Amino acid sequence: MACRDRGGGPDHAEWFKQADELGGCVESAGQIIGEEFDGRHAPDRLCRISRFAERNELVSNAGRDFREITSDSGLRAATLNKAGFGIGIFDFDNDRWKDIFVSRGDVLAHAMPGTVTEQLNSVFRNPGRAGKWRALTEEAGLDAAPVARHRGLAFGDLDGDGRVDVVVTAIGRPAEIWMNRSPESGHWLDIALEGTKSNRDGIGARIKLDSRSGAQYNHMTSAVGYASSSLGSVHFGLGPDDKADTIEIHWPSGTVQVLKDIPADKVFTARER
Repeated sequence: MACRDRGGGPDHAEWFKQADELGGCVESAGQIIGEEFDGRHAPDRLCRISRFAERNELVSNAGRDFREITSDSGLRAATLNKAGFGIGIFDFDNDRWKDIFVSRGDVLAHAMPGTVTEQLNSVFRNPGRAGKWRALTEEAGLDAAPVARHRGLAFGDLDGDGRVDVVVTAIGRPAEIWMNRSPESGHWLDIALEGTKSNRDGIGARIKLDSRSGAQYNHMTSAVGYASSSLGSVHFGLGPDDKADTIEIHWPSGTVQVLKDIPADKVFTARER
């Protein structure tokens, strides 16, 4: 495992390593992105504020309305001194709770007094139903590259180990490839959609996955990251569960397809019936 433990268990170990350390594996500009964080069908919404000294904003979908939970979740304190451009919401450690990766760098080309224009990227670990979100930068190994004005970012399992990796662009710098080496990673399942009546890639399909630990929801989209595209399988972290009991796919065509007893730790191709 390419992970340098800094002490204190998995919360303090490196999650990401740069590709060149692994033998050559190869309003403004902010984002608003909707995603389900807490096991409910309704998506929450993370609103990126791009300027330095402005917080990220996390809004919870209460069903009939939205409630701003930025301070209660811990994101206000964790992001107030950080600027950012792109967002990706994935379960990086496969514990069933989706985390947040943010490409960092201020929107301004010329720094104003007190503004830090070039920054390190950050990943925020989802604490589950209890606790506060934590910003992991040095702890996640993201200090292995110099600070930069980061912009676009894309996601995918580049080496087939079931952990979502990240590619980040930066102004005037080479792209950064971050290989996910999260310690104590759980089981996982990637669902590769193949549309027949729907579009070929199944973009727009909604997926419900039930396993022993409960239900999860995700959807097929390529719209991930600022000015970027991440086209690939739909990723689910399963934690301790070694199979999906039921997968329910709502295809764009209106077809609803139900699959049973799908083993974990593989890429499963679901062809529209």
